[in-house]
Amino acid sequence: MNGKTYQRWIAVCAMAWALGIQAVARAADPENCLMCHRYQGLGRIDENGESVRLFHVDPMYYDRELGPHARLKCTDCHPRDQVAVIPHQSVTPVDCTNACHLVTPNRPPQQFAHDSIADMLKHSAHTPEVLKKSNELLGSPLREGQSTCLLCHDEPTFRRDKKRFAFEDASTSRCDVCHGERLPQDTPFAFKHVVSRSHPARTHEQLARSCALCHSNSAVRREFEMPDTVASYLASFHGKAMLLGDEETAGCLDCHVGELQNVHTMKPHDAVASSANEGKLPDTCRSDACHPAAGALVTAAAVHMEITPSRYETASSDDRSDSSGGVAATTTSPKQSIWSIEFMIAGMFVVLIMCTFGPSAVLQLLELLQLVLGRHNLRHFEYIDLNNRIKQNPDGTQKLSRFSIHQRVQHWILAICFTALVLTGFPIKFAGDPWAKWLIETLGGLTMARRIHRYSGLILVVGAVYHILYVLYCLIQDKRRRNVSWMRAVLDLPLVVTPADVKELLHLLGFLFFLRKTRPAPGRFGLKEKFEYFGVFWGCTLLGMTGILMWGNSWTSHYVSGRMLTVSNLIHTLEAYLAILHVFVFHMIGVMLSPHVFPLHKAMFTGETPAAEMADAHAGMLKQAASDLAISDGESK
Repeated sequence: MNGKTYQRWIAVCAMAWALGIQAVARAADPENCLMCHRYQGLGRIDENGESVRLFHVDPMYYDRELGPHARLKCTDCHPRDQVAVIPHQSVTPVDCTNACHLVTPNRPPQQFAHDSIADMLKHSAHTPEVLKKSNELLGSPLREGQSTCLLCHDEPTFRRDKKRFAFEDASTSRCDVCHGERLPQDTPFAFKHVVSRSHPARTHEQLARSCALCHSNSAVRREFEMPDTVASYLASFHGKAMLLGDEETAGCLDCHVGELQNVHTMKPHDAVASSANEGKLPDTCRSDACHPAAGALVTAAAVHMEITPSRYETASSDDRSDSSGGVAATTTSPKQSIWSIEFMIAGMFVVLIMCTFGPSAVLQLLELLQLVLGRHNLRHFEYIDLNNRIKQNPDGTQKLSRFSIHQRVQHWILAICFTALVLTGFPIKFAGDPWAKWLIETLGGLTMARRIHRYSGLILVVGAVYHILYVLYCLIQDKRRRNVSWMRAVLDLPLVVTPADVKELLHLLGFLFFLRKTRPAPGRFGLKEKFEYFGVFWGCTLLGMTGILMWGNSWTSHYVSGRMLTVSNLIHTLEAYLAILHVFVFHMIGVMLSPHVFPLHKAMFTGETPAAEMADAHAGMLKQAASDLAISDGESK
């Protein structure tokens, strides 16, 4: 075959390809509107010169029948006499309730209209008047005469879910056995339409964005006296789960549209027929898809979570019951919000953090200042020498061991569980941040992260109970061995705070403020370690109790108000903040970043403490060990 023959074949193939494309385009667009409108840059500047209008239409929507409008001609929506000439005349805004004709292969055209939806909206929360006023308050994104349906709806598409459409070809081929020539029907299009519309057309996140257009707009909220329900939803347990990609959690329509009801018939929450009405809310929450085993009291839990005082006043207290049925702070006036239990708990934790984290931060900064200045305890090097001499004794290492193997195992269980809880819990608290979603996906999704979080918490609580039993056993053994009273035995426990600890704290402050040349000489455990030790008990108790209440929410709501779930969630969150502040800001500095122990404290591996750390933080233990082994500590008599 010569070169000219090749050229002829290439020309023939190119022509066939071009004709094929034109055939597809004509089938999808018989009026050939896409000849111009397929280009993304097609647009013009309005007469006022302040805005640009784009007229691009994606041809793939029609060529591949990606939505229900793919069967409509352009002139079904736009008047033919206005678009028949180029350039077009001023086009009348589209009215979505106008009748149109659906063209189906092998079947006569069918007339269809959305006028029934317009009738539904007249009796819903989104009446034509409300939508028109909202459009004005939003700055009139819709032109005069344009359908208000576009405030909520964009171009409808078939939601392409891989699971639902995986067997599309196989399914429709079976349908064509009957619906091919015998009962003509365009089964592929019907399959996509029915399957897509039998499931939510939008994800929860897309829906929240749509609702936020009005419900998070300050002008619209002031006009209709509404709280920022989208923001408060995103702050709630359901909202955070939604942000992390969970489509099984409750979305806007799950609560505000009754089961099997039409979204266009949505009623205000205070209407008797509303699924969010106080009388019907128990059934809404306890639907088969949400909390079927919960008690009726679950409705008092806050679906909209906001504990700060609201910035608006409502007409009357009777109208303030929101769909959560519980947290008044989302719908009350500022004066009442301040006295809500949620607001008081939040304030209490702020004070608690200031009173615990604040002093700890000051002490830590003062300690860092000593390191920067290179300032040591006056007897620092004497204590290091004493530490080395004690270890030369056969029993010296045992005398200076601060943690037994049993205690080290308990600590590592605590450390592993705490790390797992942080990695699985804090992404939920910061669900709106990209790193949180990435971490949850890395862990295998929200369901897996919740499972890891719950069982890690359960192990932590069981470990805390076991440790209490372990301490009681040690207490009993010590009491029997020394034959002392219970009070004496308790006060002699190594981690019990005593008056001597207070004196050591005052001594330490004197050294840190350059008033004394020597540090105090704590024993096996100093006041800082005792504070952290009892902080673990405090945290395990609060986090454990609130976590169990939330985990068993169905059981909880049968016996106590669902508001307890809101309070538990709040306490759980704030206590988690307090715990991570102390552990990662102070504890980790002491066991990892301190120059005495960097890069990691050996005590939790071997039970031994570095000499410099012993000299500064446990000199009393060195003195006691020296006394027991009859070794001179070098201190002048």
